[in-house]
Amino acid sequence: LHQASHSFPTRRSSDLGTPDGQAAEAILRKCVHCGFCTATCPTYQLLGDELDGPRGRIYLMKQVLEGAPVTRATQLHLDRCLTCRNCESTCPSGVQYGHLVDIGRKIVETRVERPLGERVLRGALKHGLTSPLFGPAMKLGQMMRPLMPAALKNKVPPRAGADAHQWPTRTHARKVLLLMGCVQPSMMPNINSATARVLDAAGVQTLVADEAGCCGAIRWHLGDEPGGLTDMRRNIDAWWPHVEGGAVEAIVMNASGCGVTVKEYGHHLQHDPQYADKA
Repeated sequence: LHQASHSFPTRRSSDLGTPDGQAAEAILRKCVHCGFCTATCPTYQLLGDELDGPRGRIYLMKQVLEGAPVTRATQLHLDRCLTCRNCESTCPSGVQYGHLVDIGRKIVETRVERPLGERVLRGALKHGLTSPLFGPAMKLGQMMRPLMPAALKNKVPPRAGADAHQWPTRTHARKVLLLMGCVQPSMMPNINSATARVLDAAGVQTLVADEAGCCGAIRWHLGDEPGGLTDMRRNIDAWWPHVEGGAVEAIVMNASGCGVTVKEYGHHLQHDPQYADKA
C-alpha cells in the first residue's frame, strides 16, 4: 500500500507542470487503491463498472495526466460521476476526489469535442436552469402538464398550493441566510418555506439576499469554470453585508449540491486577490 500511494509515472506530460497538474498529483499520491470508495459510489453500485467508480476514474485521470490519449469513453465515465463525494466519506487516506475530478474534467473538456446535440443540451441546461425565465416556463409547463406524455410529465411537478409559500413574519435575534436555489422555488417552493418555518419555531429568523442566485455548481459541473466563478462572486457580494457584521450565524441551503459547492468557495477562489479572504 505504501508503494502504491507514492507510485507516480515517470513519463510526464505538460499537464503535470501546471498548477492543476501539481494539485492533481498531490491528490493522486494519497490514493492506495483500496476500493473502499466503491461501496458508497451510486454509479458503481448501479452500473457495476470499475470505470464508473471513484477508483476507476482515478486511474483514468492518472492516465490523462501521464499523457495517454483522451477519448469519448474517458469523458463519458467522468460525466457519469454525480460529484456527490460520498466516496470521500469512506476513504481511509483522505483523498480529495471532488477536487481531482474537477481538474480531470477540465483537462478532458479541452481535448475531446462533444457532439453538437450534447453541446446544445448542456448549453440549454446551463443557461435555462439559472435563468429568471425558468419560473414562468415552469408555470407554463404545469398548465400543460395534463397533456404531456408520461416521461415528460414525471419531470414537471404539480403546481404547489398557496400554503407552500407561507413564510414566517416574526423577528428573532438569531439569524441565518438561506440560499433559495435555482429551480427549487419554482418546482418545490414548500421546501424552503418549510425550512424557514422550522427555524422560526426554533427561534431563528431566516433571511434571503435577493441578489444571490445559482451557487455556481451548474455552470462549474458543465465545464464553464469562468461562469461558475462569476456566480460564486455574485453570491459573496450579496451575502457579505450580512456576514461581515456578524448579523447571521450561518448560510443554510436545502440542495446538497449547493451545500458542497458553497463550502468550496474558499478553494475555488483562493487565487482571486479580491475574493479569497471573503470566500
